[in-house]
Amino acid sequence: MQIHNLNHLFMQAPVAICIVSGSDYRLELVNERMLEFLGRTPDIVGMPIEQTLTEARKQGLIAILDTVRQTRQPYYARQFPSIIIINGSRESRYFDLVFKPYFLNPEDAEPKAIFCVAHNVTEQVLINQKLEEEKQRTSLALEVGELGMLSTNWKNNSVTADRRSREIFEVEQLDSIGDYLERIHPDDRSLREKAVTEGNKTGSFDFEVRLLVNNNIKWIRSRGFIQKDIEGNIIGSFGIIQDITAQKEFAIALHKKVEEQVHDLEFANKSLLQVNDQLKRSNAALEEFARVASHDLKEPIRKVHFFMDHLRTHLEGRLNDEEETMFNRVENAAERMKLLVDDLLEYSHLNQSLKEKEDIDLNKKIELILSDLELLIKEKDAEIEVQKLPVIKGYRRQLQQLFQNLVGNALKYSRPAVRPVIKISCRIIKGKEAQIRLPENLLSQLFYCIEVSDNGIGFEQENADRIFNVFTRLHGNKDYPGTGIGLSIAKKVMENHNGFIYAKGEVNQGAVFNILFPIQTS
Repeated sequence: MQIHNLNHLFMQAPVAICIVSGSDYRLELVNERMLEFLGRTPDIVGMPIEQTLTEARKQGLIAILDTVRQTRQPYYARQFPSIIIINGSRESRYFDLVFKPYFLNPEDAEPKAIFCVAHNVTEQVLINQKLEEEKQRTSLALEVGELGMLSTNWKNNSVTADRRSREIFEVEQLDSIGDYLERIHPDDRSLREKAVTEGNKTGSFDFEVRLLVNNNIKWIRSRGFIQKDIEGNIIGSFGIIQDITAQKEFAIALHKKVEEQVHDLEFANKSLLQVNDQLKRSNAALEEFARVASHDLKEPIRKVHFFMDHLRTHLEGRLNDEEETMFNRVENAAERMKLLVDDLLEYSHLNQSLKEKEDIDLNKKIELILSDLELLIKEKDAEIEVQKLPVIKGYRRQLQQLFQNLVGNALKYSRPAVRPVIKISCRIIKGKEAQIRLPENLLSQLFYCIEVSDNGIGFEQENADRIFNVFTRLHGNKDYPGTGIGLSIAKKVMENHNGFIYAKGEVNQGAVFNILFPIQTS
C-alpha cells in the first residue's frame, strides 16, 4: 500500500520527473508532468531516451547524462533550450534541469539510475527576451535622442544615473540627491521642487531648469514618474533627462528678434499713423480748398458772363471781325472756366461724408442718363445697345456721375463721319479673371463686370492708366473740349464703392471701359 502511494505521489507530482538507467538511458519512470512537457504518452516508458527524444543527442542532453554518470556528480542547467516535436510540430521550450545520480551503494562505480527533474520556464524566458528587446529598443532611442536616465531613491538618498546623464551634468559620478540638486541653478531649484511635489499627487512630473556647470549655464528638461512601494509609499523617482540648451538659446534669440521686430513694427506703425493723419489733414484741407475755391470762383465767373452778355448787347453791330473773334475767345474761356469749376466742385463732393448705400437699379439709371443725353445722341445719330444690368448697393448721385461721364465721353470722342456705336453689357466674373492685378484676397471674389465700349477715336494702350489722373487730357481742347476731370471722377466713384475701373483702347478702333462692382454674398 505504501509503495502504491509513493508511485501515485510520483506520478502526480507538480514537478516534471523521470528516472533513466543504463548506458542507453532507458526511461524507467516518467510522471504525468514530464509527459506533458515532452508531449508524449506513457508508452515511452522502457524506451531509450534517444529513441523517444530524437533531438536529445543534438541538443547535448546525452552528453549531460554521460557527464553525470562518469563524474558521479549532479548537474544543474538553467533555461536549457530544447526543441521538442509535439504532434509533428517542432516547438522551442526552455527548462531548468536537475540531473542527480542514484547509487544503491556509495562504492558503486556507476549510478544505478539518474533522476531528471525539469521545470518548464519557457514563458518566463520568452517574457525576459521581450523585455530585453524592449530594453535594447529603449536604449537605442535614448542614445539617438541623446537622452539620459536618472532615478532617485529617497530612502537612502541615492541617485542612479546612466552615462548620458553624467555627461549632461558633466560629472564622473552622481551618488547622492545632494550632488544632483547642487548642479541645479539656485534660482530654479524651487521649480524642480514644485514639479516633484505636484508629481507626488499625479504620479508624474515634467519640468525645465537651468544647470550651473563650471560657471556655465545649461538647460535641461526632466520628465518621469514617481515610484512607490507595494504599500503605496513614495520611495523615489525615475525620469528622462534631456539637454535642451540649444533649443532654449534658439528660442531666446528668436524671442529677442521678434521683440525687436515688434518694436520696429510698432515704431513704423506709429510713424505710418502720423503720416496718415497728416495725409488726412492735407486731403481735408485740399478738399476744403477745392470746394471753397470752386464755390468762390463761381461768383466772379457768373459776373464775367453777365457783363460779357451786357457788353455784347451794348456793342452789337459796332465790332469788327478781329474784335468779334477776340470777344468769342473771351466768352469760350469763361465757359471753360465755368465747366472746370463745376467739375472741381463735383470732384470735391466725392470725398465728403457718404450717406447709407441704397439699392440702385442700373437699368433705370442708364435710361435716365440716355434721356439727359437725348439731344447729343440725336445730333451724333448714335446707336446705343444696353443689355440687362443688375441692381447694386451704391450711392445714387455718384453712379449717375459715373455712367454719365462714360457714356458722355463715348459720344464726345466719336470719329468724324462714323456713326457712334455704344454698347453697355454685364457679366459676372471672379477677381482672378479681371484684366488688372487685384489683391490676393479678392481673386476668388465675385464681381459684376459692366463693360462700356465704343467705336470712337480710342487711345494708345500705354495711356490706359494715365487717363484716370486729374486734368489729364490726350487731345486738344479745340477738337474735343473738356476739363480732364471726368474719368478721375469715375475712378473716385469706384473707390467709394470698393470697386475698380480700367480701360483698354486702340487708336481709331475705340475704347472699352470695365467697371467692377463686388457682389455681396450672404
